[in-house]
Amino acid sequence: SKSIASKPLPKDASNVDRVRYRLCEKFVIYKNSQKISQREFAEKIGINEALMSKILHYHFEEFTIDRLLRYLSEIYPDIDLKVDRAS
Repeated sequence: SKSIASKPLPKDASNVDRVRYRLCEKFVIYKNSQKISQREFAEKIGINEALMSKILHYHFEEFTIDRLLRYLSEIYPDIDLKVDRAS
C-alpha cells in the first residue's frame, strides 16, 4: 500500500473543514499514544485500512463530521464536541 502524505489545513479552510481537521487530529493523537498500527486501529473502529489511512493523513473530503464523530466514539465513548468561536 502506497503511503499518502498528510495534508495541511489551508489558511482559508471552511469551518466544517476546520472541525473535520481537528477530528482527524484526535485519531492521530490516539494512534500515537496507543502505539498501534494503522491496521489494528482500523479493526478497532470497524473500518477498512484505506479509510483509516485517509483519516490519519487528513484526507477527510469524503467524511462528514457526523461520520468522523461516530468513528471517534468507538475509542472515546463519552466524546463531546465543543464548539468555540475561532480565535
